[in-house]
Amino acid sequence: MKLAAAMLLLAAPLAAQTAGSWEHLFGGYWKNLLGASRTVVNREPFADLLARLRLTYDGRYQDWFQVQVAYDNEAHFGNLIRQPEFALVRDRQAAAWFDLHAVPLDEKHVYWDTSLYRASVSFRKGGLSLTLGRQRIGWGTARFWSPADAFNPLSPLQLEPEERQGVDGAYLEWNFSGNWICAAAVLPQKRFSDGAVAARLATTAGGWDIAGFLGRFERDWMGGVEAAGQWGGAGLRAEATYRKRDPRRPENDAFRFTAGADYAFANTLYIVGEYFYNQGQPALGPGFSPAALLRFTTEIFTLNRHFLSGGAGYDVTPLFRVEAYAVVDLAGAGVFFQPQALYNLTPNTDLRAGAQLFASRPGGDFAPLSNLVFAELVVHF
Repeated sequence: MKLAAAMLLLAAPLAAQTAGSWEHLFGGYWKNLLGASRTVVNREPFADLLARLRLTYDGRYQDWFQVQVAYDNEAHFGNLIRQPEFALVRDRQAAAWFDLHAVPLDEKHVYWDTSLYRASVSFRKGGLSLTLGRQRIGWGTARFWSPADAFNPLSPLQLEPEERQGVDGAYLEWNFSGNWICAAAVLPQKRFSDGAVAARLATTAGGWDIAGFLGRFERDWMGGVEAAGQWGGAGLRAEATYRKRDPRRPENDAFRFTAGADYAFANTLYIVGEYFYNQGQPALGPGFSPAALLRFTTEIFTLNRHFLSGGAGYDVTPLFRVEAYAVVDLAGAGVFFQPQALYNLTPNTDLRAGAQLFASRPGGDFAPLSNLVFAELVVHF
């Protein structure tokens, strides 16, 4: 809460000076997400009901100052709470610089925590912008695995793909020459060597967005390039990164590459496909658990190297949509398949239901995972 309090104190003098110049927007959502499957470690059946209340505030003073705050109250009900995998939920803020996580209740079948999902202030002047606090730095454009998303890359297995864990630090952007943008990120940690410092240069040429970056991430050096554009109505994208390991780390250097395309037809059918190559495998020491691969991390770890991903979505009616996505582990002879249906119940209420289905030979990335069914209700306000 210290970070949020500091932001409010910073905003207060401006509000007192000319309250009429402020624009305020309060909002948020209530979400219930029910999932049922088996645990990875001991294969026990579980059911987990997530209930999250997120309150958001966006304040803007003229064109040069902005405050964003998103505060979460989140509870879990069910028998997953006492399982080893639930430590991933409890520890999801362990990598944050600011200690903004509190646990008012931790019982056998009920777990309740509070945290700041976002808390940042932004200053803008001409082509310069500076954002301080917990924020989302979204590099990369790939749909499934994005190696250029250097700070909080997601797994395609994540049930809430719209939830993008933020990072604590400073982010500076400078539009210094029309289509040229230079950016720098400084993300401190409790130990200096665990932080990150990176710079990125981006431009637009011939209808293509092109960018390159270089930085130091948790004692490693990493550089990358990315490109995204249009051809014949299809969206094309590619990303490549190389991570040079600190000699004290057990993992090898890692080259990662993804390329893909998507296309939206006039009848609302949407299709997407991508190939992903990942040279970054974890060091499998004694006592290794496959659940470790599901942790939030600043790096993409997979057991194997070659993956094909694809999917499609179609609006059956303006309110009802069906989607299906699949990831094929080529080396491990495994597949992940997620069909789901979405329904807009009211202008501010959405329903979603589906399943995550897995099939794999031993040694595949999906081998330790069990099928999962889920249902979700979200009410926005």
